[in-house]
Amino acid sequence: MINEKDRNTVRIIELPACKMIWSGVCTDGGSNDAKSAKLKRFNEWWSAHDKLRRDRFYSRDFMWYDTAAGGLAWGLAVAEVPADTGGYEVINFPGGLYAVANYADNDAEGAYTNIKKWVEESGCFAPDDGRNHLWHGFSCCAETVQPVMGYYQYDFYFPIQVKEAEK
Repeated sequence: MINEKDRNTVRIIELPACKMIWSGVCTDGGSNDAKSAKLKRFNEWWSAHDKLRRDRFYSRDFMWYDTAAGGLAWGLAVAEVPADTGGYEVINFPGGLYAVANYADNDAEGAYTNIKKWVEESGCFAPDDGRNHLWHGFSCCAETVQPVMGYYQYDFYFPIQVKEAEK
């Protein structure tokens, strides 16, 4: 059971398994602000493709660090794979439960530390080390709200699983 004082700190969501068009792994020094040519090109493609969506409730792009390949990856979740994927590969995203918290500018490490502690102290969730941590920037309104707030907002997604009851 989550302590009352900690209930407004982290939210739990379930992302569905889906197809995802992805950038591939970028090992050329790119960062989440798309400094590398590979990530810039993917950003241009997915941004143009995303504008074609009829529903605009949430952005569907996610970034993660691929530890096995040693680099960043960026993916766009799609309901249906479009005819034009910009030459990018389509992967199966496994979905699953995530503990999610908001963070400002470049404080992903702080978000990770806080969520990890929250999960460990929850008593009902455990980390799911079989999936990648994700993050997502609010690109849909960033240029409108960043100047008035003074920072960019991101969500950090920490993969979790329901903890088995102790016997």
